[in-house]
Order: sequence, then C-alpha cells, then structure tokens
Amino acid sequence: MNYYEILYIIDPNFERKKIDDTMKEVESRLKKTKSTIINHVILGKKKLAYTIQGHNYGIYIMVHLNGIDKSALDEFNSWLKLSDLVIRHMIVRLKNKPDIIEKTEDDLSLESEKEKLNDNKEDATQKTEGVE
Repeated sequence: MNYYEILYIIDPNFERKKIDDTMKEVESRLKKTKSTIINHVILGKKKLAYTIQGHNYGIYIMVHLNGIDKSALDEFNSWLKLSDLVIRHMIVRLKNKPDIIEKTEDDLSLESEKEKLNDNKEDATQKTEGVE
C-alpha cells in the first residue's frame, strides 16, 4: 500500500474559521479520490525560509493518507497548484505507515525566535545585575 505525506502552507493572516474551511476543502478533495486520511494536523505558524507571495510567515498543515492512485494524486496536485487557499505545498511518498498523531491544541500564536532570544537575554541580564 502507498502512503503519502502532504505538507501545505496557507496564508498566515487567515482567521481560525478560514483555516478550518481550508482543511475541510482539502479533506473533501482527498475523499473524492477514495483515499483514506490518517492524519490531518496543524503544525503551527512558522517563519518561511524566503518570502512567498509577499508572506514571511505561513501556517503549516500536514496530511498523511493512503489508498490514492497515481492519476488521482496528479489531479489533486494540480488542484493544489491552482488553489488560492494554498501558497505552497509538497507531496512525498512514505516507505512506512505513518504513526497516528494525537490532536493537540493548535498553536497559531506567533513569536519569532529572535523575540524569544531577546526575552531570554533580558532575563539573564536582569538576573546578573541583581547578583553584583
């Protein structure tokens, strides 16, 4: 059996309802291919390696599925390319069956790594100043 992982990135400015609607649209398109969805989870809002369509950040969503044939996968891939909902995607064939991911609370808040580092430096500076 063929297992696939689809990682897609959507606009970071979408409201929660729009994110859910996008996920439902992707699921409905995959169900039309008669494939089985194993996981469909939001990985969170992350900084992109480079600007895509004017966005520096994106919401990453991952889907694991099986039971899709090549022609249906090609059709789904074409739909993703043309979709206004998705700004970038990637489909990878997996060698083994993916583990089921327990749904966790989706963390769509965004605090850049730079801000986290600055906060940590400020905390360390305040602690060392009090030691003298």
